[in-house]
Amino acid sequence: MSASRLAERFALLPLAARHAIRAGAFPRDHRDPFDRMLVAQAMVEGVALVSKDKLLWAMGAEVVWG
Repeated sequence: MSASRLAERFALLPLAARHAIRAGAFPRDHRDPFDRMLVAQAMVEGVALVSKDKLLWAMGAEVVWG
């Protein structure tokens, strides 16, 4: 399957204020802003993250493949 065809199976999820508000509510022990935003976005939207990063799971995200 070509890269362009494969890309059609995904939708971009823009960042919104509700994601930033949730990210700001995490405890300060995990300081990586990108990770905080990914986890917040997944939690707010009710979707799982695909990652091997166990820190994302520890922050409360549903993680597939971890």
